[in-house]
Amino acid sequence: MKLAFALLLAAAPIGAAQAQESTNDAKLGEIVQLIQGGQPQQAVDKLNPLLADYERRYAGKPKPLCDVEPAETKAYAGVAGKDYTLADGGWCIALWAKGFALIDLKQLDAAVPFLERSVALAPFHPHYLSELGYAYQAQKSWQRSYDFYARAADAALRQEGDRRNKSLRRAWFGMAFDMIEMGRLDDAEKLFRKCLEVSPNDEAVKSELRYIEEQRAKKKTS
Repeated sequence: MKLAFALLLAAAPIGAAQAQESTNDAKLGEIVQLIQGGQPQQAVDKLNPLLADYERRYAGKPKPLCDVEPAETKAYAGVAGKDYTLADGGWCIALWAKGFALIDLKQLDAAVPFLERSVALAPFHPHYLSELGYAYQAQKSWQRSYDFYARAADAALRQEGDRRNKSLRRAWFGMAFDMIEMGRLDDAEKLFRKCLEVSPNDEAVKSELRYIEEQRAKKKTS
């Protein structure tokens, strides 16, 4: 979790409104520490006014989309044309952080709308897409979870190197898990084997492959 937060904060750009964004980045840093320190409620309390500030800043502006990473920002023109507003990437981090904190507080249903909002504002960010996929998975909404993990896998192709591999592994693993729950063992196996292409020594993936073989053996003997 610490690495994920660090990567997201590093991606938040410093644009024209440097002073405001710098202040919000500092607040996000404090919120990160609270979540990492096992204080999710305190994090939520600090996130509420921060999120309200973002809503005020972009109220009435055409289709805000978070300025997260250059490759993603470049892709916005293909889906939004010229009619959108490039918003501070910290907004999406704050939305995601509130969802994360609410999950820590065992408030999954309350968390989902914030994760959905982060995806709406950053539709090509693999991390937000996978987080939403995970939340739907926790709700046992297998197909919906699969769909967002699949979007995360597509979005990961805009990344490079180790970050790309990690994003692909997470997305494919989530998709495979959903396939198991939907009874599609062959499809799940293919996805887990794709995981091994980017993470060859992944014991969690190997364990799932063994589980699939066990389920097949049970079917043969039943």
